[in-house]
Amino acid sequence: MQKLCSKNYDFRKILKPFENRWVALTSDNKKVIDNANSLEKLVRKISNKDAVFMKVLPFSSSYAPVIL
Repeated sequence: MQKLCSKNYDFRKILKPFENRWVALTSDNKKVIDNANSLEKLVRKISNKDAVFMKVLPFSSSYAPVIL
């Protein structure tokens, strides 16, 4: 099982150009490997199995998870 990381990362600088897109990050979460409009396209482009995929939300919005 993978260990959860307790370190907080400030993604604002590296994710600013990728607003509202899917990005693939290096496993250390420090660099963007590639980006695409959809997760499906991005997965096809990336062969690195150590990549971390995430959707960059619009910076004018906020996100709060809801547990039902």
